[in-house]
Amino acid sequence: MSQEPENSQNEAYSEVTLRLPERIVRRFNKLKERWDLEPRGAVLERLLETLFEEDKDNPKSSRGIEA
Repeated sequence: MSQEPENSQNEAYSEVTLRLPERIVRRFNKLKERWDLEPRGAVLERLLETLFEEDKDNPKSSRGIEA
């Protein structure tokens, strides 16, 4: 994992490599177009932020995701 430059919100980033099935990559590409995002990583970031935000709003969520 390597440190990436900070963004405009002074939030540090790390690079992560994922190995995903092609069917999921195709869905990422569709969301990328729909949301007008450039890198696929931006799609994953938006999905995870949404997921973690929903979890924060509902602490008794059945997902069991803790950050």
